[in-house]
Amino acid sequence: MDSKSSSLKPEPEAVGAHCAPVREPPAWRLNYRIGAGACGMVFLENVHIPGMKSPELWAVKRIPRALPNFTLKRYQAEINNLQLLARHEWFVKFNSTYEDTHYMYIAMEYIPMGDMSQSFTDSYQWNESDTRVVIKQLLNGLVVMHKEGITHRDLKPENIFLYLPQNQTNVLRVKIGDFGTSKRIPPSNASTYLKTTTGTQSYMAPEAHDTSKPKTNRVDIWSLGCVLYRMLAGNLLFNDPVEVWKYALTASSLPALDNIGLSIPCVSFLYEVLQPIPEDRPSAEDCLEKAWIMGEVPELEYSIGKDLYTRLAKISHRAPNVHSFLDIVASQPVESSSVL
Repeated sequence: MDSKSSSLKPEPEAVGAHCAPVREPPAWRLNYRIGAGACGMVFLENVHIPGMKSPELWAVKRIPRALPNFTLKRYQAEINNLQLLARHEWFVKFNSTYEDTHYMYIAMEYIPMGDMSQSFTDSYQWNESDTRVVIKQLLNGLVVMHKEGITHRDLKPENIFLYLPQNQTNVLRVKIGDFGTSKRIPPSNASTYLKTTTGTQSYMAPEAHDTSKPKTNRVDIWSLGCVLYRMLAGNLLFNDPVEVWKYALTASSLPALDNIGLSIPCVSFLYEVLQPIPEDRPSAEDCLEKAWIMGEVPELEYSIGKDLYTRLAKISHRAPNVHSFLDIVASQPVESSSVL
């Protein structure tokens, strides 16, 4: 590594067992790709470093330095946000970061099941009870984020990761990931607003499409509503900004809800979080007090139905584990595009 790139590295700041920036080039092979996005590719890597009792699988995001609009400042902001949230259970854990001449790397916890979108195959629709288990955990995460002054700005199924804890049958846990578009404005800074238009079209709030208007963390609440609808209906609520604009003009009802068979508290919750005017949407804390979120608490916390549990377990079992990974890599061409 040349001296120029070395000088760009952030100072080490340990936040957990392995959360300091890596000074020496890590022994990553980066030859098993598990994902790709606007900001780079994600590789699965077998890691065994001093301090580890046994090898672990990490997900390593590789970001090209030449990527348009992805500056060093933005990269360091993502690292800072991951570190701020590292001690909380609602977020994908950050392990380490590294830079070289051509790329910036972020190593994170690997979640075998992958993101929520994996559950939508075969037009699967979640039932209300199972959906509430996820939404409640997402709200807990949003409460933490928003108290830290962090707005995700791209909450969607592809950035929501699911896992089944070992030795807990029918229990589903949730983690929020990918903070590449997140923005932190300290709560004490009342004069600064979110200005940039960013996100994924089908999950973007009405104000996010208007470059002249400031944005607040209520954009995440709108996205949450769009995620909830996607889970329940099996399809997107809004396909483009025009549909969002048309809804924002009336906002008297959501016709798309008529044929899903939802309970009155669920419909009410959706209507409240999908208010076109951001000030009319409840905060994440307020959402946790809504009747639909508080109703029908399962005997075992975060428990889901057998049908969904069986479906997710099959997805998880197909994913590489630390024991099978080396054999899988040996049989794959370099940078295979295997999808978990």
